[in-house]
Amino acid sequence: MFVAFSVGKWIQEVSDELYEIVADRSQQPDYKHKISFCTDGNEQNENAIAKFFHTDSVNYGRVNKIRENQKVIGVHKENVFGYMSYDNISIAHVDGFCAALRERIKCAVRKSKTFVRKRKTIRELLAIYQAYHNLIDARQRATPCMKEGLVAEVWSWSKLLHTRLSYSN
Repeated sequence: MFVAFSVGKWIQEVSDELYEIVADRSQQPDYKHKISFCTDGNEQNENAIAKFFHTDSVNYGRVNKIRENQKVIGVHKENVFGYMSYDNISIAHVDGFCAALRERIKCAVRKSKTFVRKRKTIRELLAIYQAYHNLIDARQRATPCMKEGLVAEVWSWSKLLHTRLSYSN
């Protein structure tokens, strides 16, 4: 499920924005029902997770890429909060998701003519892709929203664009 995103250089403020949205959109974890995160080695992730989630309710594993001359030659995995099996600590799904974004959103390709320079435009494009990914893009006959029990069927673009949503705080 594509739950949340934030746009900008990966500084503490942007990282905090992302994890605040995740905390707001997800059920708050507890000691028996933990939430799991896997990230790269940026310390901003650790700080933001500790800020928005109680660390006793989090399994957080980090992957540090070992580079030599701009090439990844290995990885070091570590548990930061809680415990995750080292086999489960991976950011391959995130790397794959970023690759999919670059394929589908032309302006997300690095060094392209259409490279977007405005955060607002990137946010809007990601919001459209988020809706597509969660409601329309059925992999293995189900969308992420169907797997979570939020909708019963694969949506079409027409249904997405014409559905009246109710919103409550």
